[in-house]
Amino acid sequence: MTAAPIAFKTTLLGAALLASLPALAGGKTEDPARIIANAPAAHVTTSTLGPGSVMIDFETLSAGATVSNQYSAMGVVFSPSPYTGSGGPTGDWASNSDMTIAAVGGGNTGALGTPSLVSGKILHSYNGWLAEDGDASFLMTFSAPITSISIDFAGISKPASTGIDIYNTSGDYVTSVFATKTGQQTLTYTGSNIGYVAVTPGDFEDWVGVDNINFLQAGAVPEPETYGLLALGLGIIGIAVRRRQR
Repeated sequence: MTAAPIAFKTTLLGAALLASLPALAGGKTEDPARIIANAPAAHVTTSTLGPGSVMIDFETLSAGATVSNQYSAMGVVFSPSPYTGSGGPTGDWASNSDMTIAAVGGGNTGALGTPSLVSGKILHSYNGWLAEDGDASFLMTFSAPITSISIDFAGISKPASTGIDIYNTSGDYVTSVFATKTGQQTLTYTGSNIGYVAVTPGDFEDWVGVDNINFLQAGAVPEPETYGLLALGLGIIGIAVRRRQR
């Protein structure tokens, strides 16, 4: 199904502050035909996206905390309900998307499904979800461009209503990645000059939790051990060249 054009509202924190982003010319489309096949608050390097990547797993937050700017030092700010008005997966977009943390197994998360991708703390509480007035969405605004993002979703019952929408640093819509199965699934996108990612975790009749948000900043500095391996490799090449010259 195709949604009507919607306004994409946010601000970019940093030197180039954007007061707001223009309305998307073509609108956002919740269309299963546009599904992109999946690629195969601790700040840690992850194996998912490689050296220099950042992962947010919400473990440093307490259950019931509201997610907003707690991860600004890591390069991202969260805000609720970037989509407004009509055009949601099953009706209108919510104006009060719940942004609270829930503990897995704490009696506040509903059925998560399989495989076991999420654990500990996840974004969205089950009780708060029931109080939302429409189809939920939240926005991640990056202080510097990123090139890859990976997010784990749990509790998916309507795959076409769960996904990530990619925007460049100018706020122009790029593409969407939708879930393709129920239960738990990782959605991944790799590109360039990504400035914003809007997340649509289910619709008004669905409940979906979010965890393990992993992203790679453009020009990320490799870990020290990466430099060590590079130096070792160059040294081996140098030895081989000298032997050949002899």
